Amino acid sequence: MSKGVLLLSGGLDSSLSGLILRQMGVPLVALHLESPFGCDSMADRMAAEIGIPLVKRPKGEAFLDLLAHPKYGYGSAMNPCIDCRIHMFALGKAFMEEVGASFLVTGEVLGQRPMSQKKRSLEAIDADSGMEGRVLRPLSAKLLPETGPERDGIVDRRRLFGWAGRSRKPQLALARRLGLSVIPSPAGGCLLTDSHFRERVGDFVAVDWTGDPGRGADRAPVASMLRYGKHFRFEEGEWVIVGRDQTDNRNLETHIRSAGVAFRPEGFDGPLVCILTRQEEISPRMGELAAGALYAFGGDKVPDGPLTVTVLSGSGERPLTLPPLSPERSHLKEKETWIPRWRR
Repeated sequence: MSKGVLLLSGGLDSSLSGLILRQMGVPLVALHLESPFGCDSMADRMAAEIGIPLVKRPKGEAFLDLLAHPKYGYGSAMNPCIDCRIHMFALGKAFMEEVGASFLVTGEVLGQRPMSQKKRSLEAIDADSGMEGRVLRPLSAKLLPETGPERDGIVDRRRLFGWAGRSRKPQLALARRLGLSVIPSPAGGCLLTDSHFRERVGDFVAVDWTGDPGRGADRAPVASMLRYGKHFRFEEGEWVIVGRDQTDNRNLETHIRSAGVAFRPEGFDGPLVCILTRQEEISPRMGELAAGALYAFGGDKVPDGPLTVTVLSGSGERPLTLPPLSPERSHLKEKETWIPRWRR
């Protein structure tokens, strides 16, 4: 029997779609496409629940390219939903050829998402990705044209559904009936749909990553850092990220060496301060920004006088002493200097 590739987000709808087909005995391989912005996922757990193998692949640099200039535009924030789905289907198509599958399976529900799940949008996505007639949407199949796997008898159309709209009640009822041991949240947590995230993404897509001075040479690690810490943009072009807690500090430290330098406090508690830059040599201006951020966001735990830090960069770690700020730069110690530059 011909097999399908399940685009598994880890949310409820794609998980149910996989279960429906597995109960028909249809062989499936799950493909989880990872966002460069690091959205959370239950894909591993849900693939195990369905009982199918899981392969993870990045959405890649091409996704970051389309984010700047989406053919079909953005949704309510910086979310190029239609272009994103076309890109995902193209990756899914290539993966189908790799594993010998003949169709894609998704958890899309007609009318659930205002931009990408209208009937006309679904048709455009299938056409532009070269997947017309080969994308099966089990939860809304009876409201959509018959697909290849249905015509070929691989999938029994009578056992599919005709759901539309944003209600979650039918999915929750089906999940209980199919005996899911865990019911995941809807996979609607894409950070690009968050209006509070749009300033950071707007900054990200506006940067000329091939030659903008002071920027990290590799944009992928920067994309992974956008969800962590507080981000500040200064008039001179500097991009400073300050960890909000230990979790932020750990995640920022994982990525900063490929995107810039970081200053980690030594001998006192304080946030990790990151500066996106190509250069590893610490300029006076970088030192001033780092010291100012430590004072502004480190609270009473930051000592007066020189500050001992460890500099993290692509070449490793090294100790550094940040001198006290001059009277002309003492304003950098104040939160009031930073808040207007905060990119929410």
